[in-house]
Amino acid sequence: MTGPGWFQPRSALFWVYCVVVAAGPLVFLVQAAGMVWFGGAQALAALPVTALTLVFFGWVLFELDPFRARRRLVAPILMGFIWGATVWPGVALWANDHVTQLVAKLGGDEFANNWQAAIAAPIDEEFIKAIGIAIVAVLFRARLRRPMDGLLIGGFVGLGAQISEDCLYSVQTALGAPQDPIADVLIVAVLRLITAFTSHWAMSALVGVGIVVLLLRTDRSWGWRIGFFALFYAMAVTMHFVFDAPRPSGPGVLTLFFPVIVDLLIFGLAYRWVLGTERKWLRATIAQPSARTLGTEQQLASLLTRRSRRRARAGLRAATRMDRRQARRYERALIDRVEALSGGVPPEPSWNYQQTAWR
Repeated sequence: MTGPGWFQPRSALFWVYCVVVAAGPLVFLVQAAGMVWFGGAQALAALPVTALTLVFFGWVLFELDPFRARRRLVAPILMGFIWGATVWPGVALWANDHVTQLVAKLGGDEFANNWQAAIAAPIDEEFIKAIGIAIVAVLFRARLRRPMDGLLIGGFVGLGAQISEDCLYSVQTALGAPQDPIADVLIVAVLRLITAFTSHWAMSALVGVGIVVLLLRTDRSWGWRIGFFALFYAMAVTMHFVFDAPRPSGPGVLTLFFPVIVDLLIFGLAYRWVLGTERKWLRATIAQPSARTLGTEQQLASLLTRRSRRRARAGLRAATRMDRRQARRYERALIDRVEALSGGVPPEPSWNYQQTAWR
């Protein structure tokens, strides 16, 4: 592991992070203490589903990281998650209230009822999360290597926001339930789990990619870097707008999942590019002469895709007495050694993560 640890007492930005994270829950309670007091007990029924949401989408983010960049990013991932879970709820609650009031004044009550969520949330919620991503990325600038790092940090900032929002929805549902609060709370929690495949974690993951590329690509002009960030930020905002916009008319299932399908297409296109940079990084790393100390070229090249990994594990088990778990452990260790091999290369202006060979 390279770069600073989570505790950075000489960094003013670190102390800003600490103060804001400490103040976040207070900002939330000032606005929602009564709601939590009267609806919090019934909302606890949703905790198992909310915990499942956290575990499942944390696993999804790890699965999107085939070359285990997360091992360098334990501290920034945790600090990003904490920002999303503590700072985002109170500030977003305050900002949404003010933006929706402005929408109602400008567009009228009917327009606001239909569109205020689709307008307010992409504006202020993505901005609040982006601030947290940027702070964490700057604090851990020395650890950042590739766009995947931004996807992970941004994804966990968004996951923190998603979990806190699920808890808030549970409380609001408990307060508004006419007869059986616990049943309603569970239904809403399950629906939010089902529709969370393109929720905050996915939106913020794209913002994270944009921010990290903005920081790393010093071989490019400021105009190019800002334009790249703007593109990925705009994709995240578009995903959020589609997610909260009024549903089109049609069958109930289509109405429920149409925004998820559209957002999955946007996220899939962005992730395909990120995954391409990961594979280019791997090809560049294993092309170094020093990579021969880790294994043969064929062994290292087998790490590129999931299909080639399965074939390599099957061949390894056939040639040895390893079981499935041991073969996977060997594969992970090999990936970690490749990561360590390139870990000492600083992201200087001459460094280009898109190159196919090291100079």
